[in-house]
Amino acid sequence: MKKIFAVVMAVAFAFSVAGFAIAADNAMKAAPAAAPAAEKKAPAAAPAAEKKAAKPKAQQVTGTIEALDAAAGTLTVKGKKGNVDLKAGKVKLGDFKVGDKVVVKYADGTASSVKAAKAKKAEPKADAKPAAEKKAAPAAAPAPAAAPAAAPAAAPAPAAAPAKK
Repeated sequence: MKKIFAVVMAVAFAFSVAGFAIAADNAMKAAPAAAPAAEKKAPAAAPAAEKKAAKPKAQQVTGTIEALDAAAGTLTVKGKKGNVDLKAGKVKLGDFKVGDKVVVKYADGTASSVKAAKAKKAEPKADAKPAAEKKAAPAAAPAPAAAPAAAPAAAPAPAAAPAKK
């Protein structure tokens, strides 16, 4: 009985291996037949794919110039996500120096524009707060009366006597 079982298992294994070999062979034969059909459809799709590949997505980085070589036309900008090494392309780098804050637009490692970064917007907000306070001051007339009450609190407190041991 054991011999019959062993023979049956050997035959089943042989069929399974042969089945995978035939399936792989059929797949190889079907692939070249499908290739000409795909080539007929591919020329229509190829120009669209070339347009997408020809124009990479433009990116922008704001940061400081870490390294600059105007003669070679290369610069390294340190942004929030790390350093970006770029070629200048048509951009002139003579006006910039290491440490300058810049906004760089680039694609495929080539800078399309390099501009000095504008001052932070916090400064205009600081100017806006006093204007708001000036408008609120006439409405709050009791404010000067509160100021003398705060003056004694600003005076230095007397020093505490040192504790004896």
